[in-house]
Amino acid sequence: MGKIAVLLFTTPLQFQNSDTAIEFIKAAVEKGHEVTVIGLGDGVYNAVKHFIVQDMPSPVGKFKELSERGVKFVNCFPCCTARGLKPETDFIPTATIESTTTVLEIIKEADRFFAITI
Repeated sequence: MGKIAVLLFTTPLQFQNSDTAIEFIKAAVEKGHEVTVIGLGDGVYNAVKHFIVQDMPSPVGKFKELSERGVKFVNCFPCCTARGLKPETDFIPTATIESTTTVLEIIKEADRFFAITI
């Protein structure tokens, strides 16, 4: 199947936007696509581990589960830095922090590209 890049601008606090992305990604994975989620702007918060709430389904917890199914979660380094987030302590273990150049390469190499905004 193909490679899909999903650019996510929305925060996990806006459940409807993140949940839309999650359902789309689940469907793509079930069809055999390779999916990379790119957190940009406030979208980087979708991989911040302290947004996982026990006894309540949270987008971050759902993204963590998706990453265990092979979905890659990449965050923009300048976006993380501007928000004071530290790669070594603030993110779910499967999230990576990459340069803007790497983010652009992921988008360029994707067969399909989607942006989920506010």
